Amino acid sequence: MTFNRSVKIAAFAATAALALAGCSSTAGSDETGDDVAGGTEGQALPTEIRQPTGEFGEFKDLVPEEEDGTWIAAGSGQVAPLQFLPEGGDSIIGLVADITAEYTHRLGLELQIEQVSGGGVMPGVESGRYDAALASGDFAERRETASFVDILKGGTALLGNAQAPSDITGVDDLCGHSLAVTISSIQQTRAEEENDKCVDAGEDPIDVQPYDTVQAAVLAVQSQQAEVAWSDISPINVLLAQTPGQFELVGDLMWYAPYGVAIAADRPEMAKAVHASLQSMVDDGTYQEILELWGSENLALDAIEINGSEY
Repeated sequence: MTFNRSVKIAAFAATAALALAGCSSTAGSDETGDDVAGGTEGQALPTEIRQPTGEFGEFKDLVPEEEDGTWIAAGSGQVAPLQFLPEGGDSIIGLVADITAEYTHRLGLELQIEQVSGGGVMPGVESGRYDAALASGDFAERRETASFVDILKGGTALLGNAQAPSDITGVDDLCGHSLAVTISSIQQTRAEEENDKCVDAGEDPIDVQPYDTVQAAVLAVQSQQAEVAWSDISPINVLLAQTPGQFELVGDLMWYAPYGVAIAADRPEMAKAVHASLQSMVDDGTYQEILELWGSENLALDAIEINGSEY
């Protein structure tokens, strides 16, 4: 098992926007859920990949004989806190990286995490260059070429400035208000759809402000250039926990397609092996422990499933 033990990360309280840099949302219809968990205020986040605690090779008998013993998992490294490069580091860490390290350990596989641009992850998995995507949205249209072992809930939320609260209570209240989104994100698409509804209803349009990064969108809310930002739930969990009193959740969470370990569709036995290893992590509490480390308990799935998404 190969781990980087020298990576360093600045405190999220001091660099809160780092937790939001580079995130993109999954797509789907709205479904509200519980409040953001957020972890403990001031919680010290991990600075390296968590050491696996399960039995090495416990599920090795489920791994097909033709596998070479190394598991190459690809990710963009730009979706904090799920998978990201810490300040000054060159190895991906994060919630998903910890989950990956644990399930591969139990499978008796050596883990190698590769940073790949977001657009190259799934093609690389489908072609066999990588064994899996660290975590990718489980959508039905992708299942012709990949199977998804679902590991985390996915969704979005509105983030407001606690020092300058607005009267926005959810997406339906955005007419006539300013909204920060990231360019080419699902949030931008949804914001434009909501804006069309406002105009069609004769209400004031939404001031949709697109930014290059989520970090910039959050800074727009912090500086009161925008009243709210629309982003992924996972980084908002960390941001709220690490910057108490600065930001606040606006309205309910909107749950979409879960994140799954994406494996080429022609490797069904490996998908089953990964599923068994992950299920053992749920059964013995390791899965929940890892989520707690990252203040993301509310991302826990009720069950680990293969292609379990309804989207």
